[in-house]
Amino acid sequence: MKNNNFFLKDSASIITGALSTFADLKNEIDNIMKSRFEKFINSRGLVSREDFEALLDRHEKLSSEFIILKTKLENKKSKK
Repeated sequence: MKNNNFFLKDSASIITGALSTFADLKNEIDNIMKSRFEKFINSRGLVSREDFEALLDRHEKLSSEFIILKTKLENKKSKK
């Protein structure tokens, strides 16, 4: 009975270690794939959706400021 109990504890320990190793291996593979995907995206010159939308918002703001300044300049020229 003592041998059987030791065998079960040892087997459980081995299985727990193996599962932990596989979980770590999965995380490592995920990190490698993510890194390679980011390198691929960067090599193509693509940007993330968040960066694109932030740039689009900035462009719209600058365009509206430009139009305001342009109309002010035209108003000053017409008054002269």
